[in-house]
Amino acid sequence: MGTFNFGFGAELKFKQCLAVFMYASLPLIIKTGIAILVFFVGGGEGFTFQNPVASNLSGLVDPNSHFLYNVAANVDIFLIWTLILTGIAYSCLTRVKRSTCMAVVFAWWVVFTLFFSGLGALFA
Repeated sequence: MGTFNFGFGAELKFKQCLAVFMYASLPLIIKTGIAILVFFVGGGEGFTFQNPVASNLSGLVDPNSHFLYNVAANVDIFLIWTLILTGIAYSCLTRVKRSTCMAVVFAWWVVFTLFFSGLGALFA
């Protein structure tokens, strides 16, 4: 919200940003439904709460390498779908080009992913 209001001169309100977040997060309900299905069909064997559905790149990385595992776990199909929906919604609300809004949304995602993955690796 601050990036668009201060950086691009948009006049976004908190309620608008909250609505964008809520509607863009709807694909995560599908991921949760798949996770519940996997849990009950698989009997709970091999189920982890940190990575319930194999819809990301974490299967390619050793779980003991905490930083790379966390980064790979955040490269998720459902999360990317959510980020694309967020960029589209902000471009509709702010009248800023869609590519610019996508760049802002993905840049903040990269910043937060790297920061929290580094923080998790630091205390692991």
